[in-house]
Amino acid sequence: MIEKTTKILRKKHVLIIGKSETERRHFINQLLNIVNYETFRFPKAMRTIDEYFNFIKKHQLYQPWYPQKSYNSNQILDFHWDWITENNSLIVMEEFQYMEKQWQIELIKEYINAIENHKKGEKHIHLIISQDSENEIVSEISETIFIQENERRTKIQIMAQNLEIIDLSEI
Repeated sequence: MIEKTTKILRKKHVLIIGKSETERRHFINQLLNIVNYETFRFPKAMRTIDEYFNFIKKHQLYQPWYPQKSYNSNQILDFHWDWITENNSLIVMEEFQYMEKQWQIELIKEYINAIENHKKGEKHIHLIISQDSENEIVSEISETIFIQENERRTKIQIMAQNLEIIDLSEI
């Protein structure tokens, strides 16, 4: 299952659900031993956007467009969204079910948009999320996705094309 997941991770983001927190963490550790990406592992069980923000600020996961002595939090988040679209790293967010629902949806949507809008051969971000269950997150995120005027796929199809759910309880 690890080999299959590494192949999936090259093209899609991965949501790992099922079994216990320890088993999900062990599965992610096995994946990280195999993949060859620069990896940023966010603190386990983040609850607020401030925790996310502090991590991106601490690890400088943003690229300012213009020089300035300091940047406010909105500027840093804008720079971070651009960093996501231009980077070829692996982001790991474990036990993501604890994140505030609004931000949980917003963050995953940003990562989905980044992989949806990249052109073939371009760098793109890779995302691993773990949580205890799917918890309707896919349908909630798909409702917020923007569909272009000439798009033939549904929002659910776009989600399925960009996010793979790996249920460890089925292994």
